[in-house]
Amino acid sequence: MSDAEPTLAPPIEPGYFHRLGLAARMEDAYVPWLKRVLGAVELDSGMRQVQGIPFGHTGPASNESGAASSEMLWLGTMPICIFAADDEVGPLGHFVARNGPGLHSVAWTVNDIWKTESLLRRAELRITGVDIAGRHFFIHPADTAGLLIEITDTEFTFDPRDDEAHLAPRPADSVVQGANLAWLTVAVSDPSKSAEVLTNLLVSNEVVGLPRAAGEEVIDLQMHDVVIRLAKRAADDVRRDQFDSFCLSVPDLEDTCRRLEADGIAIARREGNLAWTKQEDTQGMKIQWVQASELPR
Repeated sequence: MSDAEPTLAPPIEPGYFHRLGLAARMEDAYVPWLKRVLGAVELDSGMRQVQGIPFGHTGPASNESGAASSEMLWLGTMPICIFAADDEVGPLGHFVARNGPGLHSVAWTVNDIWKTESLLRRAELRITGVDIAGRHFFIHPADTAGLLIEITDTEFTFDPRDDEAHLAPRPADSVVQGANLAWLTVAVSDPSKSAEVLTNLLVSNEVVGLPRAAGEEVIDLQMHDVVIRLAKRAADDVRRDQFDSFCLSVPDLEDTCRRLEADGIAIARREGNLAWTKQEDTQGMKIQWVQASELPR
């Protein structure tokens, strides 16, 4: 028999990606922008617990967000939740005041939220923002390579990933046509070290063959239905590891760039089948674009 210690499975086995979280102020008008420019749609879907237990949230959630509202949209099969703070008192308001509007967090569904929380605490990972009624909690980003992760055991009653018939038609007049999530990028000082942190935390597999800029050092991890890209920061970038940007695939990158610029959204950089738009033109979000045909099948 081997004396080697058994390899422990990561404490989180992610199910469906629950949502990309955007932080904003009430006046930032993210919802109309996402609809008009990216072709996001509303989906009238209730929530249920993964294991069919009656959903426990019967009143206002007791969370740590301060005065805020949330609204859900879908971009293809990616759920996007816009968290809008109307003051600077709670954590969300502090976040927007410190960082400006933009990317906030990600979330995955798990089968058993409280078992997952117990495993994480045993691993001495810091849990924050626990909302028992709302059935979710966050893991401190200092323990997750700079990515603020929410865990929940709720899912959408009508999920287009189960049946595309649930997804409302995209608007024919949106600026961008056919946009889908390609990957989410976290800017880190050491991609290998960050990959080790995340693979020890969530069940994941490394993906090879995704497009990248010349000289860019990245590690791509598939976590159920979403890819997290760990990209090495420039040597003179002294920021902490943090959620940095997201990449959208489009069927025709050339046409998409023309449409964006015609709408006043400048293309900051173009390199082969990749493009980047100016952050100030996209509601504070850093967005990268890729030709869909360049993605591995």
